[in-house]
Amino acid sequence: MPRGRTGNRRTDNRRTDNRRTSRNRLDNFRRGDRIQVFSAGRQLDGNGIFIRVENGFLVWEDNSGNRNTTSLEVISIRRLRSGNCH
Repeated sequence: MPRGRTGNRRTDNRRTDNRRTSRNRLDNFRRGDRIQVFSAGRQLDGNGIFIRVENGFLVWEDNSGNRNTTSLEVISIRRLRSGNCH
């Protein structure tokens, strides 16, 4: 491997592309939006509040007030309408 290079460029680019795609997918979410978070089609700890996306992770708060950091690679998110806040 040439001097000064680290890692596999192809793998590094794929990781960056995945983060970019995940971030683009969440561009319409805003801080304070009510959300449901799913992993493998199953809902995680109920509903919560969207906080932000950071380094490939969703940062959100569940209804118990716990702050959660969840990898965007394994989840899907649905925005709740204001009438669906349980």
